[in-house]
Amino acid sequence: MTALAELQAGATGEEFLALLHRTVRAVGVARNFPAPDGHATWDADAVRSTVAEFVADSQTPRRLSDLALHCGSDQALRARLQGTVRNFLADVGRRTPIGKLVLRVNDVLTGEPGFVRVEGRWARHAGPAAAGQDDPERLSRAIQATAVVVPAWGHDARREAPVADRATIVALCTVLLDAAGGSLAPRSLARAIGHRLGVGQAPLALDADAFDGGAGGAEPAGADRTGEEALRRIRAAEVLAQLNGRERLAVAHPEQPVRQLAAVLGVSASQSHLIRQRAAAVIGVELQDDDDGEGVALAVMDLARQWAARMDASTRSAVQEVR
Repeated sequence: MTALAELQAGATGEEFLALLHRTVRAVGVARNFPAPDGHATWDADAVRSTVAEFVADSQTPRRLSDLALHCGSDQALRARLQGTVRNFLADVGRRTPIGKLVLRVNDVLTGEPGFVRVEGRWARHAGPAAAGQDDPERLSRAIQATAVVVPAWGHDARREAPVADRATIVALCTVLLDAAGGSLAPRSLARAIGHRLGVGQAPLALDADAFDGGAGGAEPAGADRTGEEALRRIRAAEVLAQLNGRERLAVAHPEQPVRQLAAVLGVSASQSHLIRQRAAAVIGVELQDDDDGEGVALAVMDLARQWAARMDASTRSAVQEVR
């Protein structure tokens, strides 16, 4: 029985749940949603946690009825489910401290003439509009000395107190955008401000310490030492080796629209689209029979990002010149 047939029969069987797991992971990564509390990435546990929350949500019976009613094929179900999951993750985000801070940042900057939205990101009105350097540690350090004013708030107020007054949010965002050297996504601004104010997560220094390896170890902080993860990384390295330089850069920057990716690759927008498609096709062929295909694909993306981060200017120029 297909996933759609299960829904039309009034059940959420194995096929639909498998599709839901794949969709949650894909939407979470592709749309840059934060992983659920307690998870650093969209790993298998994070996906399972989110799927369980989705299934238990009071609005899910309505969502499933909508899918069963409006989808005439499994392809249509896959497409519509992506939108359903995207809306669900957005709703969940609004209920978290950082999600609320995103709304606060957007609300404040929308009314400030010194800021402008550029493709969903915030930029200084007279500053660079291109995406800035989104380095959490660097951004956190930049605003450590910025004064914070918390507005007076009555204990009997009906709404929750703002974490900082309007002028503080403006000042923090100004320093962050200057430090980034360009525009930043609202969530990037909120994440850095959250670290500064202790909202929604531990301070950045504590996060780093929690993932420190043993003294003198060569293994990177936070590395998963399980055999399953080791095998996944080995397989991911094999897949990455099948991609050329431009394809690796495309995989390393999944969040960038094709026009921005074109500048990274040194090609036209249409060519960057084809390169991204070709990279996806290579990975798809390599992993089509892999039981852990999604996990390996995420590991390939992670390795590609590390590879891109290690590139110096001369190496990047050489990659861009390859036709």
